[in-house]
Amino acid sequence: MVVKDIIRKALADIEASGKNIPNPMGEIYILLEHITSKDKLFLSLNKDFEINEEEFFTLLNKRLNDTPMAYIIGKKYFRNIVLKTDERALIPRFCTEELIDIVNSFIKDNDSVLDMCTGTGAIALAIKEENTKVDVTCSDISEDALNLAKENAELNNLSINFILSDLFENISETYDILISNPPYISSEEYMGLERDIFKEPKLALVGGDLGYEYYEKIIRQAREKIKRMVFFEIGYDQGNIVKDILEKNNYKDIKIYKDLEGFDRFVSACI
Repeated sequence: MVVKDIIRKALADIEASGKNIPNPMGEIYILLEHITSKDKLFLSLNKDFEINEEEFFTLLNKRLNDTPMAYIIGKKYFRNIVLKTDERALIPRFCTEELIDIVNSFIKDNDSVLDMCTGTGAIALAIKEENTKVDVTCSDISEDALNLAKENAELNNLSINFILSDLFENISETYDILISNPPYISSEEYMGLERDIFKEPKLALVGGDLGYEYYEKIIRQAREKIKRMVFFEIGYDQGNIVKDILEKNNYKDIKIYKDLEGFDRFVSACI
């Protein structure tokens, strides 16, 4: 089947499925690029190019069964790096890239950085790639996620350290900077998420009944292991909550940052 016929049938299948695919043409082209190794421009200009019909619709059916696109094609671009993505870890979100810019404005050469709840390793690897003199360590409670982060470090030829740890349980060293994008969705919020989110590890999403329990634990324990600053990604409605937790634990110079959509999304503070 050629490109133009694949597109026509795929659009019909998406419509018939009743699934909420916000950009169906965009997703069709992503799948076409994935299976052909041709870019969108080539495929747009060569509508009679032959496509493996069975392979394409096998992948499309996965998408229509709520599998996230990043899991289907097995990769996600993040800053200047390419990450392997699969069910072992949460898919890095675009907004998290903004956290790297915030950290970069404070980081110093030869700093030691701990990325806690690392998942794919996205934050740790981006920090290392953009700050080559910085010593970066990442930790996670999930051995599967940590193994994926190791694979991504090898994929991007970046040297960082790995620790399997439930928060600070196995952290013996001290660090200048802590960065963390922990689970921050409440149990109630989780039940109302889009169905494709349920394909991602619940452990990486749900922060407890209230959603902000991980911040309480990390902030309380961090004072013993972090020497200078902490940075967090937060839920859109958690800015003042996390700020209050930091204030109660005697952190200083607390700042809340908005993401590009205007929501509270990041917090920094000094020890």
